Amino acid sequence: MKKTVFVLVLIALLVGTFAVSAQEAQTLTVFAAASLTDAFEEIAPSFEADHPGVEVLFSFGGSSTLATQLAEGAPADVFASANHTQMTVARDAERIAGSPRTFVKNRLVLIVPADNPAGIATLRDLANEGVQLVIAAPDVPVRTYTDTMLQRLAADPAYGEVYSTAVLANVVSEEDNVRQVAAKVALGEADAGIVYISDVTPDISEQVIAIPIPDYLNTIATYPIAVTNDAANPELAQAFVDYVLSDAGQDILVNWNFISVRIPEVPYAVTLPEGNTAFTVDGQVLNPITLTVADLTSSFSAQTVEVAYLSGTDTVSTSFTGVPLWQIISAAQPNLNADVRNDRLSTFIVVTAADGYQAVIAWGEIDPEFGESTDFSGLCREWRTDRRWDGADRLVVPGDARGGRYVSRSRQYQLAGCAGCRTVKPEVREAWR
Repeated sequence: MKKTVFVLVLIALLVGTFAVSAQEAQTLTVFAAASLTDAFEEIAPSFEADHPGVEVLFSFGGSSTLATQLAEGAPADVFASANHTQMTVARDAERIAGSPRTFVKNRLVLIVPADNPAGIATLRDLANEGVQLVIAAPDVPVRTYTDTMLQRLAADPAYGEVYSTAVLANVVSEEDNVRQVAAKVALGEADAGIVYISDVTPDISEQVIAIPIPDYLNTIATYPIAVTNDAANPELAQAFVDYVLSDAGQDILVNWNFISVRIPEVPYAVTLPEGNTAFTVDGQVLNPITLTVADLTSSFSAQTVEVAYLSGTDTVSTSFTGVPLWQIISAAQPNLNADVRNDRLSTFIVVTAADGYQAVIAWGEIDPEFGESTDFSGLCREWRTDRRWDGADRLVVPGDARGGRYVSRSRQYQLAGCAGCRTVKPEVREAWR
């Protein structure tokens, strides 16, 4: 009789344990852009280790496809898109809870097969007759970023509309997601493709050659993430989002060649480059650079501008030839906060001369989206009939009536954000309305 009781008690304990385990076991479904495949598959085990009983299931694909699936009612707990446009599609379909967070950034790169049959060496070669180019389909985020890059190339006198038209004429295939673009190039089914740098993964790195795109022409991709409005366990879904945004999650993403959204503090101290022929662009940028006059000549498109300004009581009328400041700052790839509306409008550039003289340029003064198309602020050599400087000698601000911001021997351009602009208390903001 005692053995029977023991067996019954043991069965009861096992049933109870199974019931508890079944109750604790949870599945978290994450819809994620195809470019996130490797990084998220590394994040999942770490997240699962911190949340026993949880299994993360992924559905990877083109963000446009995933957003459409969400709009049609597909079940998911988290959506990680490769751009804000497709996140907006999901939000407009009322599938997103709360405000999405930008969790990582990326940049474009040109890839060609390892044997490079078309002999492509630079971005310029994409316009060569007969090149077979593969890109993503319209509405796929990487295609949107590619189109933005082509628009910049069309506006650049060194390339122009003819170049952009020739490149698009060479497109032989448009793929559903960026990983399919990378796969076609790796298999030698195309001469070139435009993907994210994170897509040059170890499994194809020996099959392709990555050719950098000039930074001032490149496009920084921003990826938002959000919990869906009908997540089975909203707290768990939010925990996944928080993990992706944590230092641990960011480190994994960076390891897969993504760009972290962490914005470091800009130091107050200004460090000028050594020597008198170079200058730096640093601060709140992703790609700090040091340039010489030779770099300006070889890597950027020069323009000439006629100016007139007051120097003391005298009016100076002259011309300058140099590189637009917008191109130089873009080459350093400003690290802006995509979750702050028009963050760039609270960003400024502190220009420092070799003797410590400083002036400030607001972002909105040089950004083509905000300034007049005829405005030009740039780093120039000055050409006059009576004298000539042979170096990248000064900042020129043609719209200024006085020459105070014509910073001679400018050596350092530091980007910083207006942190104070982001600390307005809600009650004060309401009082202003």
